[in-house]
Amino acid sequence: MFKYSHRFLENLAGEKIDYVDFDRHWLDMQGFEVAGEVPVDDDTIVELEVKANRPDMLSHLGVLREYYVYKNYNRLPKIESKVSIDNLKELPIDVQVQTDDVHNLVLVCIKGIDNSKPTPEKIVKLLHNLGVASVNPVVDLSNYIMLELGQPIHIYDLDKLNSVIKFSNAKAGEKITTLNGTEIEIPKGSVTIGDKDGTICLAGIIGTKKVEIDSNTTNIIIESANFDAIKMRIASQKTHISTLASYRNERGVDPNITKLGACLCAEYIMNVCGGQLDSAYIRFENGADNVKNVKVSYVNKILGTKLTANDIKKILENYYYKIDIVNDDEFVAKVPSYRLDIEDKIDVVGDIAQMYGYHNIAPTMPNLSVEYEPNSYIINSDILRNLMFSQNINECISYSFIHEQANEMLNVGKDSEFYGDIKLLNPLSNKFAIMRPNMIYSMLNTLVYNYAKEGECAPIFEIGTVFREDKTTDTGYAQSSNLAVVLCGNKITKGFGIDKDIPFDFYDIKQVLELIATEYSLNVELKESKGQPFSLLADVYVDGEKVGVIGQIDSNILKNFENGKLVKDKVYYLEITIDDLKMGVTPLKPQSKFPSIVREYNLLVADGVEYKNIENVIYSVSNCVKSVHVCDIYRGKGVKEGTKSLLLQVEYNGDDETLTANEVEEMEKTWLNKLDKDYKVTLKL
Repeated sequence: MFKYSHRFLENLAGEKIDYVDFDRHWLDMQGFEVAGEVPVDDDTIVELEVKANRPDMLSHLGVLREYYVYKNYNRLPKIESKVSIDNLKELPIDVQVQTDDVHNLVLVCIKGIDNSKPTPEKIVKLLHNLGVASVNPVVDLSNYIMLELGQPIHIYDLDKLNSVIKFSNAKAGEKITTLNGTEIEIPKGSVTIGDKDGTICLAGIIGTKKVEIDSNTTNIIIESANFDAIKMRIASQKTHISTLASYRNERGVDPNITKLGACLCAEYIMNVCGGQLDSAYIRFENGADNVKNVKVSYVNKILGTKLTANDIKKILENYYYKIDIVNDDEFVAKVPSYRLDIEDKIDVVGDIAQMYGYHNIAPTMPNLSVEYEPNSYIINSDILRNLMFSQNINECISYSFIHEQANEMLNVGKDSEFYGDIKLLNPLSNKFAIMRPNMIYSMLNTLVYNYAKEGECAPIFEIGTVFREDKTTDTGYAQSSNLAVVLCGNKITKGFGIDKDIPFDFYDIKQVLELIATEYSLNVELKESKGQPFSLLADVYVDGEKVGVIGQIDSNILKNFENGKLVKDKVYYLEITIDDLKMGVTPLKPQSKFPSIVREYNLLVADGVEYKNIENVIYSVSNCVKSVHVCDIYRGKGVKEGTKSLLLQVEYNGDDETLTANEVEEMEKTWLNKLDKDYKVTLKL
């Protein structure tokens, strides 16, 4: 948001302004929404919604430029200073610039000012109307310049500086006490300003009490600088400090007004507070020309217009571009220095459309020839989403960023496959500081949140993106799309005909995986594994390639989450990559016309023996074994410790004839003997 004053704007323009059409029509048409107008005495304060890509509109000069475009004056506002600093002597202190994040820098020393004088009433009133508190003449006039030009100004008490003024990048752990008395830690790499005693300013954002201007100040140094906008934004975000200066610096300031800002500030201060120009430091160069070569045919293709090169020249020159026509189909556009948003030729086309008027562009049907490319992510997402819904599993959506302490909360180290440390340079907060390497933290966070709100959590799933390092890519990183499922709590709640709750168990989450495998006709295999945050873990393989994990979350992990102690039930987890999921082929076999024989076997199996091995042995004895199913697993009374009772159902069927009881008994004798020999698996008597 930016507030501007009608009276200030008219004083700057030197003429009366037709605000009705300008405020309520033109600015809106140009994308600057007028959020409100407030009459104040003989003035009106307008609050303007300024998008982040147009920092040039955060000043009365910027608004006046738009007014001149509206009036078709074809000229820029002329703002000059009567002060010249080009031939002044060197500053009485040493200036050291030790960082490339300071682009243009102008320092002006004025001696002998009287800062005890009152700020002119009209300036105090204007600042108050624009939401800026009056402090003292020097500070007030620096704020006035910023509101006029958009150039932030910082001023130091020269007598409080110790020998040097140094611009550098902060080291880790540096702290300052700001003007409002708050101690902050400066983010590493931020641009700082200091003297021999230490840091005196977080550049472009806020100063310190050490060198602040007060009523006793007589000698000052005016600083007008152009800083790296990204460094300003990061520092402001990490310190949670937003000032009028940082608001502009982090969006970008026209590099060509750095010197003018210093000169005008010096002029205004001497007019009010007296004093004399003493010395200056100037490191100023006009910014490099931003030149775009654009084809007229390209413009017309994008906009659906029939503009000529001369039409475009007239439109853009009215918007302060300088245009050279190369030929009927090409022109060169020199972009105004304050238009930091123009990065490519498409941005120039955007300005042409805006100035030409969208209402003047006739809508046309696009002439496109597009080949259909199936999007596997969307296809798989739709299939899996429907599968989950069919099982009464609810979809959840979470951020792709996770807590900076997520690895510690999940108890995973750098050697774990579940570890992730792709940190954001400018996170929203410490809760969204890392790009997630998997969806475990996100799903558990949702689970705990639901328990805190409802005392339970229905089955949930999420289809989302995870990130990892990948040195084979241009960026060094890669991403994939995953499906994650969490089951926790009761599958069936006790009620009529059911005397107790039936909780989810591992076989329920395994059934979800089998449902996916059946839908896609996948050959899925589970291999036992270990690792936090799981107390029970298996890797999921499809055709010999690992695609995910399935298991039970360690209950101790949940205690690391806020309100995690509320989750008393076991938590079962499944996560698989879905990018490469493809429909397999299910071979069709002729169905036997002969009846099947189905028998059940209660086997005594030692812990540690994998079911897959048992199943493989049974299938290996004959092609007549058509299916093997687990009916029940029992541990407890009547079963020796360290073993379990496994109830299997085996189907036998002959393709060419009806099997006899003796043939079935021979087959079962064979696999029972082999199981006893290889795995000590016996019939439970």
